[in-house]
Amino acid sequence: MNQSLPIPPPDRQRVDEQIAASIADAILDGVFPPGSTLPPERELADQLGVNRTSLRQGLARLQQMGLIEVRQGSGSVVRDPAGLTHPAVVEALVRKLGPEFLVELLEVRAGLGPVIGRLAAQRAEPEDHDALAAAVAELRAADTATARQAADLAYFHVLIHSTRNRALGLLYRWVEDAFGGREHELTRAYDDAAPVVADLQAITDAVAAGDPAAAAAAVEAYLNASAMRMVLAYTNVRDEGTNVRDEGTNVRDEG
Repeated sequence: MNQSLPIPPPDRQRVDEQIAASIADAILDGVFPPGSTLPPERELADQLGVNRTSLRQGLARLQQMGLIEVRQGSGSVVRDPAGLTHPAVVEALVRKLGPEFLVELLEVRAGLGPVIGRLAAQRAEPEDHDALAAAVAELRAADTATARQAADLAYFHVLIHSTRNRALGLLYRWVEDAFGGREHELTRAYDDAAPVVADLQAITDAVAAGDPAAAAAAVEAYLNASAMRMVLAYTNVRDEGTNVRDEGTNVRDEG
């Protein structure tokens, strides 16, 4: 395939990641269908405006993600993204498909909530109760949205540990990892500390009381509410980014 590719030139910062993201977007857009071969390195590097060393690093990232397979004598062959579950591929889907796919991902996260709450209430030990209370105190003391976001993640690590279910921990971590570096786009979901603190305290109380039904409902309610805040935050950040790019284009046009 030698057509001119609709791939935006990558930023110079973290150029290998930007190269991988640009080509991944093209794959997800169907520019390179499964089974097709990417253009030769020299041609691809020229089209992206990068050197071949950086290109090879970007291609290595794509291979690690599972989006391409390097075959001797055939070059870089595109694999079917729909059959892959690597967190980086899911992150690429979030980037490309936007809020719609983020909602689907958060639905999976919320679906795990009742199981997490129920098992935590049934299996948590006294030291887990103390750790949950300490995690809530840490969140209550956080004075920025970024700090509250980090404290929220830490709280759920403690909560999931208290379930004593390693498979559940892996599933939740997969969903968490799928956000892959886009946490900053969700930070505004933590601008208001009150609902976060109140909901996590309700979960903690239900687990400490050993009430599986109440804990299941509390975790599900919190994950649903936080999902709504995250989607709103993500949408606002994307819209602002689009406006900034549009303004930059207008400035260049006027110049």
